[in-house]
Amino acid sequence: MRTPATDGEDNANEGNDDVAARKTALRHDAFRKRRAIGDAERQRAGIRLADAAERSGILDGVGTVAAYVSMGTEVPTTPMLRMMLAHGIRVLVPRLGSGRDLGWGVMDDVDALHDAGGSRPDEPGGAVLDADAIAGADLVVTAAVLADRTGVRLGRGGGWYDRALARRRIGTPVVAVVWPWELVDDGLPCEPHDQRIDGVLTPNGYFAVGARMGLPTESV
Repeated sequence: MRTPATDGEDNANEGNDDVAARKTALRHDAFRKRRAIGDAERQRAGIRLADAAERSGILDGVGTVAAYVSMGTEVPTTPMLRMMLAHGIRVLVPRLGSGRDLGWGVMDDVDALHDAGGSRPDEPGGAVLDADAIAGADLVVTAAVLADRTGVRLGRGGGWYDRALARRRIGTPVVAVVWPWELVDDGLPCEPHDQRIDGVLTPNGYFAVGARMGLPTESV
């Protein structure tokens, strides 16, 4: 016979399993739609993303950005990274090691990025900074698969970015990049370890979300 405590634990596990299953289904659907995007459309989207970021005001007063190098079916971030460097912003991008935490590298030149091998984004050379380097960023721009207007971000499921975001300086805004149709009103599954976001950047513009929804937004 089960004790009440055991019943509670089983119910909690079932709830966690349900959330995980919903996340997996949403990711599969999002990736299916992404794979249908042609190369030309993807490249145009990268240019529009950079323009949206520049016009949004999110980079005003920012000295260091922790961003990322896009890969696969993601919205291309290379034009945006070039724009940041052109504005004199120090750009940190992930350096993936064998552990569970992201390291970081300073990206001085987009064209100097090298293939990191496997299903990993391109990386800069030079010294590898430890996971706490994100605390030096004034803004974090992170990858996402889906995001909603309450501030929930759905990632790829590895937990890399959630662990990294937990190390940022308190009050540092987090902006997720997604395709326009991947920003939904609400209802994305969320677990206690999932880090909330403050804004969403798409090729169509920037949108404040969550606690920052009352701030101005720009549509391009």
